[in-house]
Amino acid sequence: MLFIGTTMIFGQSVEVKWNEVHQTITGFGASGGNSSAQNFLKLSESDRKALCDLFFSADKGIGLTMVRNELYWHIEPSPGVWDWKKDSAQVWLMNEAQKRGVNYFWSAAWSMPVWMKDNQDIKHGGHLLPAHYQDYAEYLSKYVREYKSRFNLEIRAVSIQNEPDQSTNYQSCLWNGSQFLNFVKNNLGPTFRKDRIKAKIVFPEPSDFRKITQFADSTMNDPDARKYVSIIAAHQYDQSFLTKPDTISPKDSLEGAYGLGKKYGKELWQSENSFIGGKPEYGIIKGIGAALMIYNTMVKSEVNAYVWWAFLNSWGDNEGLVDLTGNTYKISKRLYAFGNFSKFVRPGYVMIGITNTPKSGVYCLAFKNPKTKKFAIIMINKNAEQSGVDAIFSGFKAGSVTPWVTSELYDLEKQSDVKVNDSKNGFTANLPGLSITTFIGKEN
Repeated sequence: MLFIGTTMIFGQSVEVKWNEVHQTITGFGASGGNSSAQNFLKLSESDRKALCDLFFSADKGIGLTMVRNELYWHIEPSPGVWDWKKDSAQVWLMNEAQKRGVNYFWSAAWSMPVWMKDNQDIKHGGHLLPAHYQDYAEYLSKYVREYKSRFNLEIRAVSIQNEPDQSTNYQSCLWNGSQFLNFVKNNLGPTFRKDRIKAKIVFPEPSDFRKITQFADSTMNDPDARKYVSIIAAHQYDQSFLTKPDTISPKDSLEGAYGLGKKYGKELWQSENSFIGGKPEYGIIKGIGAALMIYNTMVKSEVNAYVWWAFLNSWGDNEGLVDLTGNTYKISKRLYAFGNFSKFVRPGYVMIGITNTPKSGVYCLAFKNPKTKKFAIIMINKNAEQSGVDAIFSGFKAGSVTPWVTSELYDLEKQSDVKVNDSKNGFTANLPGLSITTFIGKEN
């Protein structure tokens, strides 16, 4: 049972600062890449519908607002030869998301077509041959145009390369900062401008935030190149704990906001993260871990968007929000913890000031919609025992808040409204042990 009241008794207070405005939120999402989209098609039609509702419906589910796609290299297997049927599963998934109100689709390339690479191998790194820089730019442009004309799907952003720092036994390609600068400045940017491509250019997407500077600084320091780039992105695998199932909180070493990106008004995205390795875990421990990773990127790095790696995982670990099990699926607490953010912090919301760590083991964030005056206060309690904090409103008033709780007992479940104490202009939150609670309300 959740105990939340209006009696201010605990002493540890959280000040919610209405007029302290931080980054604007673009959205929360996940990826249909690898086999994630194909996994949906292994389910019955009724299960597919239920799962799409769970992912994309703001009423029936967690209301994700972004879909990240793998930009498949094999749509142009040889120069000038195109095969648009190769991506049917991701197209299906985007269409299902679009039916449920999602309109932010973006795509990342793991590798360009093999004939453009110096190692003539889709795997094991390699590089884009300079002679094919313009071919690759035109390939990305055609991809955006064809998805609009063939499938009525607007690709709103394109990432040049997934993890340019990794040579892997799956599709991959290596880049450095100078190569990105050359390609963006002389090929991709001018080609998108010539073809009137509205899709935003995303880069560099390294495997962790600490590597952004080595890949992005050259482009950001060149005014003719940086004008073409809208979004800086990185993955959060420096915080995923890998095979450490007993660890629930991320390291505190996550990088802060990317200075050059912030200086020049570029968005910053956490564009891929998950728990890699270990046996599947469905309980609240990994849910708390996922929430804390979101907390760290939102508060420390000031990201505008957060994208989990996979919708539907079939790889026997904890990479997905949901797992494919035989011909059905199993939901993890990660999904509901993710929903404590995605269901309530909608595109266009801004993060506002709040006391982030009022007591040991409690982490807080707050967001508002500048137009509607709705707000969401998220409190993560990683302590095993119940924790109480006093939320005090600064610069605004509200009559009540509605808590939604994810814990071992609750799956993002709505609780009774809590009246705000007028004399204190706030309320007391008694947070269950190992829980994520989102308090939603509206400014009076």
